[in-house]
This record gives sequence, C-alpha cells and structure tokens, in this order.
Amino acid sequence: MRDPYSQEAEQGLLGAMLIKPELIDILSADVQVSDFYFDYNRDVYRAILALRSRNASVDILTVADQIGTWGTEASPLAYCADLDRNTPSAANAKEYARIVLERSIDRAMIEVARTIHESAHSDAATEDKIALAQAEVLSISAESATPEIVSAADVMRAHVAELDRRDGLKGEIDGLSTGIETLDARLMGMKPEQLIVIAGRAKMGKTTLAMNIAASNAIRDGKKVLVVSLEMSQGQLMDRMLASTGCIPLHSLKDGSATLTHSLQLLNASSAIIGSGLKLSARRGLTINRIRSMARREKMLNGLDLLVIDHIGLVDVDDPRANSVVRISEITRQSKLLAAELGIPVIILSQLNRSLESRPDKRPIPSDLRDSGSIEQDADLILFVYRDEVYHPHSEAKGTAEIIIGVARDIEAGMVRVQYQGKYSTFCDIKGYEGEAKYTTTKSYASSSLLD
Repeated sequence: MRDPYSQEAEQGLLGAMLIKPELIDILSADVQVSDFYFDYNRDVYRAILALRSRNASVDILTVADQIGTWGTEASPLAYCADLDRNTPSAANAKEYARIVLERSIDRAMIEVARTIHESAHSDAATEDKIALAQAEVLSISAESATPEIVSAADVMRAHVAELDRRDGLKGEIDGLSTGIETLDARLMGMKPEQLIVIAGRAKMGKTTLAMNIAASNAIRDGKKVLVVSLEMSQGQLMDRMLASTGCIPLHSLKDGSATLTHSLQLLNASSAIIGSGLKLSARRGLTINRIRSMARREKMLNGLDLLVIDHIGLVDVDDPRANSVVRISEITRQSKLLAAELGIPVIILSQLNRSLESRPDKRPIPSDLRDSGSIEQDADLILFVYRDEVYHPHSEAKGTAEIIIGVARDIEAGMVRVQYQGKYSTFCDIKGYEGEAKYTTTKSYASSSLLD
C-alpha cells in the first residue's frame, strides 16, 4: 500500500525547476500548487510561479527571498539549497511531475470517499446521496492528461478524416432525426454534445414537438431515449404518444372511446411504444443534479442516445436561495456539460416572456427567452415554435406552424413551416396530411403496415 504523497517526487520536481528554470513553463501547465502535499513544497512552488510570472530570475536565492520566512527554525534558503543539491537530475522532471499528479489524485479520491461516507450516514434521500456520490467522483479532474495545445497538422489530419466521413453520408443527415424531413434538411441532424432548446409561449406545441422527436428516435429509429417531464404525468405523456404514433384523436383517448373506435391503431401504437427504447420520468421537484445522475446511470446501464427535459422553469437547483437568473444559468450550464459528458444531444424546453404579447408581430426572438443570457450562451440550437392561429383564429396559416431557428451554431437561422394536427398531437411535413394517411405521406416512426 503506497502513501497518497511522495516527498521525494515533490522535492525532485522543485529541484529540477531550480536547476533548469525553462522547465517551469512546461510543467506548470499541468501541476497546480494544490497538487503538492507538504506545506514547504507548496510555498516553494508558489514562489517559483510568482517569480516566473514577472519574468524574474529563478534560483535558490530569489525563491528563498520570495518566500520570506516560515516562522519556524526552518530556513527557506537552506531548504532550497537542499532541493538543488539533492535532485538527481533535471532530466527526470516529467516523471517527478507524473508521480506528484498521481498522488494528488489519490488524495482527491480519499477526500471524495470521506464525503460519500458522511453522506451515506446522513438523513438525505437515497437518490440525493447517489447524485452527490456521482458528482464527487466526476469532480476528480483528469484534464492534466489532455494536452492544452496541439499542432495544426494533427488537427488537420483528424479533420480530413472527418471530412471523408461526412462525404460518406451522401446527403443523409449527420446525427439524430427530428422526424420532420424539412427540419432535418435545415439542421442536418441533432449532433452529439449539442444542447438544444425548444421554446414557445403556452399552447404553441413545444411539448408536442419534443415528444414527437422523442418518439421518432425511439420508435422509428430504435434509439435509446429518456424523457424527463416535470410538468405532465406519465399518463398524459402516454396519451400524446399514442395519439401521434397511432393517428388516434387525442380526445378519444381521454374519453375512453378509442378502445372501440380505434382499437387496431391503439393496439399497434401501444405495441410499437412497448417495443421501443423509450423511458420516462415524471417525478416532480427534480434538481438538475438529480437529472444528471439519472441520465448517467441510464447511459451506463442501458445506453442513452437522447435526453429530453420538460421544462427548464420547473427544474430545481441544489441552492434554494438562488435567484431565477442564477438558477437558469446553473441549469443550462449543467445541461451543456451533461450533453458533452454523455456524448448525446440534450433537448430542454423553455417558456418565453410575456412581453412579446404586446408586440404586433408575436413571432418569438431570442431576447424573449426568460433569462435569455445564459440560455443563448449555452445553447447550440434554439428552436421557437409559433402558430399564428393561437393569436388569430381565422389566420390563413391555420393548421400549420413555424419552427423558427432562432440561434444556431454552424447553420443559418431561418424558418421551416410544418403541418400541425392538434387532435393527433403531432407535427409533420406539409404533404397533404390527412390523419389516417400520415404514414403514407411522410416519414414516420411506425411502419404503414401497422395501421393497415
């Protein structure tokens, strides 16, 4: 069993820097003051960095002078002289740094274990304990293993391979599908690590669009999808999914008549959902850390291709005193980190400010997002859902919706007009859609034979 520190490696690393100061810039990119275990060594390293930051000479005299006194019988000058004299070779500096970093991680793991141990004995809910344990373990950084600077040549070689991969797609979308061909043509797929925000005023259909996307991926494309709804119950979500998947009027599902009037569609749609990789959580009061914990566990145990969170206004944070701006900022930041961590698109729904109601043109713009600063900063893609008939019942655009690409990285902003069928709780391409004919007129997530 080894100690979670190495006095010899710490002293060797510092001695190498005193002998060969040009190593400081190379090694300090990875080694932090906190990576040293012994206080004397921390003081010496802190002094070395301070001198280097102002381009001052680094040797035993200048470092000792920078330290000053230790308030003990120990002399900084004598200690630095010993470091210089007892270091075998500056050529081994990188190996000394590796040992120092490894022992620093060992100590971090011990501290995490202590925190988890204390949490396990607390009165907190089991789910909160698990979320804390996961967060603590992931907080142990392995960034030092990742170079901060790489050559353009290496980047270009990797990018040429990426261009070859894109060419092999032959026009197919590069990522997950939304289930709407015209929207896919603009987005070219929802990419791994993307944070996608779907926003709109009440009754516009943002939840319907999100559930359509979830169903398209889980049922049609065989993807693993997790929907976390903090607004609707599991039964409400299932009604919407049955309506859109089976082309069953939503009202007939709610009044119970669907079992008689649409029995075949109901059977086929329910079978398609049962056989899919869709999972739901409709537990209220979840924090963003709890959601991250659920998603990590699902990814590890069963795989996960897409996460949908409905909606940002109902997600909690661990600090109950946080104001709305801080809360939204934390949620979007954590959601973006989760997308990167799991390598999947994360869709989160957002409401809009009421201020747009006072405008003649009520089509949403990014500034209509509640606490829009952090959302715009963290989101890779923001889709606004707008239906003109909500404001103008006799609108010429009745039965259609505009999906507005408000903010996007790597693609142009714009708008896609789609068909909206409220009674079937679905959005689809405009192709003469007439309820039962849905699966023969547009790309679907259940084969047409299911409804024959």
